[in-house]
Amino acid sequence: MSPVSDHLRRIAEQDLRFRAFACVGAAEGDSAGTADDSTDQVLLGVKDLFEVAGLPTTLGSVAVPARVATETAAAVAALQHWGAVVVGKTVTSEFAYLEANMTRNPWNLAYSPGGSSSGSAAAVAAGEVPLAIGTQTNGSVIRPATYCGVVGVKPSHGAIPVDGLFPFAPSFDTVGSFARSVRLAGVAADVMAGGRLRYRDIADPGAPVVRGARLGVVRTGDWSRAGGPMREVFASTVDLLDGHGAKIEDVVTPLCGEEALALHKTISGFEGYRSLRRLGVQREDLLGDRVAEFLRDAALVSEGEYESALTRRGDLLVQLDARLAGLDALVTLPAAGEAPLAGDNGDPRFCTRWTLAGLPAVCLPAGFGPAGLPLGVQLVGPRGSDGSLLRFASGVEEVLAFARNYERLDASWKTNS
Repeated sequence: MSPVSDHLRRIAEQDLRFRAFACVGAAEGDSAGTADDSTDQVLLGVKDLFEVAGLPTTLGSVAVPARVATETAAAVAALQHWGAVVVGKTVTSEFAYLEANMTRNPWNLAYSPGGSSSGSAAAVAAGEVPLAIGTQTNGSVIRPATYCGVVGVKPSHGAIPVDGLFPFAPSFDTVGSFARSVRLAGVAADVMAGGRLRYRDIADPGAPVVRGARLGVVRTGDWSRAGGPMREVFASTVDLLDGHGAKIEDVVTPLCGEEALALHKTISGFEGYRSLRRLGVQREDLLGDRVAEFLRDAALVSEGEYESALTRRGDLLVQLDARLAGLDALVTLPAAGEAPLAGDNGDPRFCTRWTLAGLPAVCLPAGFGPAGLPLGVQLVGPRGSDGSLLRFASGVEEVLAFARNYERLDASWKTNS
């Protein structure tokens, strides 16, 4: 039996608990590619929105027929050429929307991993694969990353090609990556972006860049929705960065209010409705409740409202970019708190503003809540700052020193298996 076959068998056995994979199997023609020492045959989980030749694409729905792809999405192909080996398709919420699914949080199976990139975040947290990719149209990389206690990287909008990826709302759809380290998640994102993030050449976990960094602490209008434990972890993280020499100031941006959330809803509603209609769903009775509700509401968004929302967003982003001038990063919340119980993907609003802006973001695990589930912190960079944001995130990661907790998680599953 080949090493890849061994891995596939092991993942299939482990996944009976986590249900992170929609299917386990090697992609058509997968090989070692041109991997260098940094990849070493990295096993890769791919969200079930991407086309992967030889594997089925279901989009997380039974309302459309599954089909076996004959071509591979550009982002996946780039990782394969780099040396990653696809071992299966990870579970997504239906059409990458808010519907909860079968995947469970590896820290506690009674809880949700978040969505819509549920399976990708859970598979990495569970140690099934070291690397997985997902997408974010609202909060679908950053939120699952904080719930599952892994690193989530959402690059700038448009940095990674979306060819071969189901489009929900093209104004926001962004390919992202999950790993247990900033280095691996960041390098993978850079590979998918064709080196445009300018991170691979400077990725160095031994060179933290926290001291002297100019950071804006942003609480937004959603601060009151955050639970006490999340606020405490956030405050302690800010204090820790201050103690390591970061220059910190409180910042209010043009996106901090409710208007940004409304603009995102209008734009994503108009585009998402049309994307789903183009699929030609014939069995609408098979749609999940959340998607069915979305279609009813989004059908009411007029083209005029959509165009006005795009114009207003453009105005706000000019103001936002001016406000972020001189800052290296923003520090903000990724979610309201710990993962909710299974059956609830959680509220994406803590990510919505930065997705609306198309800015790069990184989620880092930073601590634990009262239920023993991870809590994270979100770093957001100014426009086009992907490489420097990732380098800064690697320094924050070293300061937070969360990685040792993975040994505890892995040991708990080995003991229980």
